[in-house]
Amino acid sequence: MKLIEFVRIFLKHIVLLVTVPLFLALLVFYMTRNPDFKYASETTLYTGIATGSSVEMNKTFNYFVTNTAFDNFISIVKSRNTQQEVAIRLLSQHLLLPNPDPAYISTESFNELKRITPAYIFDYVEKEITPGKSEIKEIETSADSVKNTGYFISELENVQEIPASISKYAYEKTVEKLTELLQSSDTNFVYKLLNFPNPHYSYKDLSTIKVTRIGSSDLVQIRYETDDPGICRQTLELLTNACIRNYRDVKENRSDAIINYFEDHLADAAERLKIAEDKLLNFNKENNIINYYEQSKAVAVVKEELDVEYNNKRIKLAGVEAAIKRLEENLNNQEQIQLKSSKLVTLRNQLGSLNFKIHAAETFQNGQDIDAANLTKLKAEAAKLEEQLKQSVSELYSQGNTKEGIPIATILTEWINNIIEAENLNAGIKVLGNRIIEFQKQYEIYAPAGAILKRIEREIGVSEREYLSILQGLNEANIKLQDNQLSSNIKAVDPPFFPLTPMPTKRKALVLMAAFAGLILVLAIILFLEYFDDTLKNLHNASKNLKLPFIGVIPKILLKNKNINISFIVNRLTEIAIQNIELNIKTEKPGKTTKTLLFFSTLEKEGKSVIIGNLARKLQKQGEKVLVLNYSRDSLNQSGLEQTSFAGYSPDASTTVPKNKKVRPPVLRMILGYPDTRIDYNSPFLTNQPDLTDQHVYFEYKVDERFYLAKNYNDILENDGYLPPFIPDIVIIELPPILYYPYPVGLISDIDLPILVCRSNRSWSSADQGVLDTLMKLTNHKTHFILNGVELKVVECVLGDLPKKRTWIRKIIKNIFRMNFSSQNHI
Repeated sequence: MKLIEFVRIFLKHIVLLVTVPLFLALLVFYMTRNPDFKYASETTLYTGIATGSSVEMNKTFNYFVTNTAFDNFISIVKSRNTQQEVAIRLLSQHLLLPNPDPAYISTESFNELKRITPAYIFDYVEKEITPGKSEIKEIETSADSVKNTGYFISELENVQEIPASISKYAYEKTVEKLTELLQSSDTNFVYKLLNFPNPHYSYKDLSTIKVTRIGSSDLVQIRYETDDPGICRQTLELLTNACIRNYRDVKENRSDAIINYFEDHLADAAERLKIAEDKLLNFNKENNIINYYEQSKAVAVVKEELDVEYNNKRIKLAGVEAAIKRLEENLNNQEQIQLKSSKLVTLRNQLGSLNFKIHAAETFQNGQDIDAANLTKLKAEAAKLEEQLKQSVSELYSQGNTKEGIPIATILTEWINNIIEAENLNAGIKVLGNRIIEFQKQYEIYAPAGAILKRIEREIGVSEREYLSILQGLNEANIKLQDNQLSSNIKAVDPPFFPLTPMPTKRKALVLMAAFAGLILVLAIILFLEYFDDTLKNLHNASKNLKLPFIGVIPKILLKNKNINISFIVNRLTEIAIQNIELNIKTEKPGKTTKTLLFFSTLEKEGKSVIIGNLARKLQKQGEKVLVLNYSRDSLNQSGLEQTSFAGYSPDASTTVPKNKKVRPPVLRMILGYPDTRIDYNSPFLTNQPDLTDQHVYFEYKVDERFYLAKNYNDILENDGYLPPFIPDIVIIELPPILYYPYPVGLISDIDLPILVCRSNRSWSSADQGVLDTLMKLTNHKTHFILNGVELKVVECVLGDLPKKRTWIRKIIKNIFRMNFSSQNHI
């Protein structure tokens, strides 16, 4: 849709677009003639959620966590529990007041409360008496309970919660009693007051309190509107204290529960750790273990040394015994006998015994100190026996050599040395063997002790780690508690004020909104109807629906045309239609003497006869010989081809236009500013055409069985016995409505130009399209259409601007809406 078309639609419905919004505005203005004045107050709270102090040194800013914290705070402010506390405290104040105080409640609101309050409610109002010491202590404890958290809460002192004329004891007792009454049943006055609509105490009214965060700061603004300035300020004061208390309780109670959890589990973990450590201590005592790993390491090292020394001595002993055997083979029998003498044997046995004692004394036994004096004595006795043994052998074998020539003294000396060494080695091997057996017994003790000790240590490690983990969680919970205490330290930086003047009413805005809504609604309906209008109202819609090129367009001939030269417009449009017809006739069959035009429509009363008459008259004036063949409506009835009548259609209806027909003016349309739609039946264009032209031009043919056999216009004339006195240049044939009556197939194929006539105010149906497609298949020539009865604005797409007087201002405005800024464009 173009802008100029939108403006035309707007101007067409201008009266409706003005009257409906004006009516709605007046209606709203009348309904709001007695507006309820409201007072507004607000307070600003500093939360410190985003940038407040924190004991957590590594705490970082988290955008989502901060937003969640603000959402939690706002939800607590708007919670039902907070609203209930505010409502009961506000009601308690007002019930305790002996007289209305404008700072807390106006006279009208006070009287209204007294009027609606039942008598039994005043039994719950605490009388103004002097409380006892226990009651005073209880009130002070409850009032100061929030001060024992280790930080300042001076924000509760920023607002005055109760009037000075009311004692705190009576106020708190009344609040307590009314709260108990509220929770006792759902039929008492307090429950109904809070749950049913009430301008001051109901949940519905308190839910209108607006809580918003100021930008991205730590400030939260709370705003309340009501009809009483005192109640407005006092409600915000009570709400401020209530939300601070509730927010602190939620945060700190949650941290206390966490701390209690860690403390309970820490005690259990400490007990398990102590039990495991006591088990380790008892095990060490039972097994004489000071340091298991060092002791086991020392035992292993000593045992390894003993094994090495034991094996070395056995190796060495084997060598010595081999040497003794070799030396003994070199001695003779006498020497063998002497060696076996009892003295030598006795000395040898004594020496072996002393060597065993010496080796036993020299070996380290379980950490005992070595007896040095005894060891020296034993070594001296051994040396003395060795000397005696040498002297005895020397005496026996002082002379003589072996049979190999080796002196007997040398062999004996070597033999004696090996004997002594062998005895020493045997004694050492025996002692080392005993020590190895003793270490093996010690190993049998240390081997299972290691596994048991490992199990006990693992149990201690698990208990210790559990204890440390719970201890760390407890420390973090304590830090979180302190952080919550700091973050819940909310302060009222801007206490609620007493509103002196009421808020401006929204009456003007409501009136403007009603007018605007009416304008938008009506405009939307108009555009909706315009958009879904499926009639053939203009050439664009007609071409899209019919899928045919147009020959011409004929406007409505109205009784009042607003100084428009309708005669010029109709004549010019008729001439343009004739030009288009002549152009298409020359294109279709050049050189043919008589051109045949077929005018048809799918429905009755489409205006075929009127258009044909005007075209015929105009063609005659242009020097053409024209013959018009109209069908006889009487013949339709006589031939029995008439269709069953239905609403809106009668086959015998006359298409002639009545002269001087008087139509009642459309009063409602004129009131709504719409143009007069009455037809000007006295217009020359609508006058019965046969009365204005030559009678030989018009001929009514009969619709009978011979008509359906006609191949051309001559067959139609011959069937009716008529011979025209001239050879026509153009023959115009009018068919009955093709949707209701058959037509001659042969005649259709001979037509030079078929023309469809259709009204602009009708819809094009699938039935119309079906019969049109059938007819188009019978002719080789392209079908065109004439759109009849269009609005005058549609004619501009053919003629341009309509010829009428316009002011220069209107010309400029029209060019602007057309987006045409050329100075040469004349409207």
